[in-house]
Amino acid sequence: MTKEAWDDLRLLLQPIELKRNDYLIREGARVHDCFLLIDGVVRVFYNKEGNEYNKTFFVPGMFPTPLTALLSESPAAISFQALLPCRLFKFSYSGFRNLFDRHRCLEKLLLRILEEIWIKKERHDINMVTNDATTNYLIFRETYPDLENQIPQYHIASYLGITPIQLSRIRAQLAHSK
Repeated sequence: MTKEAWDDLRLLLQPIELKRNDYLIREGARVHDCFLLIDGVVRVFYNKEGNEYNKTFFVPGMFPTPLTALLSESPAAISFQALLPCRLFKFSYSGFRNLFDRHRCLEKLLLRILEEIWIKKERHDINMVTNDATTNYLIFRETYPDLENQIPQYHIASYLGITPIQLSRIRAQLAHSK
């Protein structure tokens, strides 16, 4: 990124903070901004008949933004909630896109970010249907080092599509096999 592009982008950045359990985005909200997570953890979940299902987690350096809602200008189908206190930067998506004509490197940056998100999502989706729960738990630990020590276990179980009891058994079995 060029210094000029960074100077223009920096003008769009607005710092925001969330307390634990605060919502960044609620299901049904209209989204016009992107977010960059500086500190904390954000979970993404959907609600079906009163049950919450964790879809993913965002850790520092990631962009917890409901892309489908943002790009299609439709209401968010998922919610984003802080699991720990969070510091983020918020910036207007249209303002960011308006910088593309002057700074092609920002357009390339967006493309690279979207490519990384797509790769991560596709790998996760394939893993969830082809692996057993133990393998997916090990992948979770590799993908999110130390996150299991920071958030409640039931959030991890939900992400893995298993019950908290099943997760406890997997953890005990892995600890015993060491």
